[in-house]
Amino acid sequence: MLLRTRRFNLPTTDALAAMQREMENIFGRVLSDVSENGGAVRGWRAPVAMWDDADKVFLEVEVPGVSKESIDLTVHNGIMRVSGERKAPEGERNYWVNDRAYGAFDRTVTLPEDVDPESIDARLCEGVLHIVLSKRPEAQPKKITVRD
Repeated sequence: MLLRTRRFNLPTTDALAAMQREMENIFGRVLSDVSENGGAVRGWRAPVAMWDDADKVFLEVEVPGVSKESIDLTVHNGIMRVSGERKAPEGERNYWVNDRAYGAFDRTVTLPEDVDPESIDARLCEGVLHIVLSKRPEAQPKKITVRD
């Protein structure tokens, strides 16, 4: 759904942000499928969801078929990088249909400035990597008591 401002009939900031994310996804998919020398790369793009609440930031990365030992999770200068590899099944197969991609994946996400990089909790459950980051205490809302 595209929301528009009343005065100029221009998309709102939320709609522009959504469009920007979609364009980044499209270009990311295209560029991740091409190597530096122009050839095709065997790999895939792990889907990511990110949201927050008052005191935490949540990130989920869909990585079905990837073992926790093959996942590399790093944070540096406000950038979280999740990479790993989904190994192809052993043996020869005569596929009728195969939409699955194998090989390496690499995703980077810019973290909000109010995230504490020392407070990261990550777990792999049913093919989804769940990452929880706490926000710094100074970034959390402070309740002010109103006096008489």
